[in-house]
Amino acid sequence: MEHNLVVGQLLALLTAACWAQNSIIYRHIGAKAGSDAVAHIRMWIALPMILVLTYAVEGIWFPTSLSARTYIFLLASGAFGYFITDMLLFKAYILLGSRESMVIMTLSPVVTAFFGYILFDERLNLIQMLGILTTIAGVAVMVLLDSRRKVEKDERDTKVKGFVYAILASALQSLSFLLAKFALDETGPVSTNLLRNIGGLLCFFVFNFLYKRNAVQHFAVFKNRRYLILLILAAFAGPVLGMSSQMRAFTLAPVGIVTTITQVTPILLLPFDRFILHKHLTASSLAGTFLSIAGVAVLFLAA
Repeated sequence: MEHNLVVGQLLALLTAACWAQNSIIYRHIGAKAGSDAVAHIRMWIALPMILVLTYAVEGIWFPTSLSARTYIFLLASGAFGYFITDMLLFKAYILLGSRESMVIMTLSPVVTAFFGYILFDERLNLIQMLGILTTIAGVAVMVLLDSRRKVEKDERDTKVKGFVYAILASALQSLSFLLAKFALDETGPVSTNLLRNIGGLLCFFVFNFLYKRNAVQHFAVFKNRRYLILLILAAFAGPVLGMSSQMRAFTLAPVGIVTTITQVTPILLLPFDRFILHKHLTASSLAGTFLSIAGVAVLFLAA
């Protein structure tokens, strides 16, 4: 069993745990303070943390010797990933729910694995492909079967909007990861994340300070100490720890496998839905859980 591949997969699981924590907090705060405010302010909170982490891990505050192409790719990756994708995803959290939104995001590994093969010649063996398909099938079962329940028209319309936001976010997330993958040969995973963060933050600055001119209101919302503490925790777990772990995982394992494992977040959210939100867990949710766990197990066994 190849050591690097296993470490990469474990880092991908750590990333999935970070996304689970993020989705819970972002949904909670976003419903009260607004998804746009949450998406915006957490980037300012994350930036100094990533700077410190970059220095601690890579011994530099900022990468200064990269090619122009690498800077452009990473800034663009951050624009797509931290700005457009997350703005869409945070809206989906509110309209659909944390777990359901993350289920839709499982479309991302398919796109990422396909383009990983086209662009990086990352070839997956049959067992790894089986693991990816099993994982995707498991989490997809939750939504496809649960969606057959009878619901009111208003609820259905809300869910349709949430599905659209989540599907768009899934496709754009794949694009952002592929742009980041191009740069990882030239720079470290944490400094890669730093530049992506700056790319996303620049977009928020232009959008909220110069275009919408609502940045002051966004900052005012987080005078609420409880919201601020929760957002600091989410910023550390998501843009800092989670994304740095994922960038490192991309250097150790094929991008398709890493992206698939990070999409088991809906499985990690099942206990939260059951014991905290007291949601009824359907047979499709449980079936999806076992399928997804089996898929991840296959990926590890294939290493």
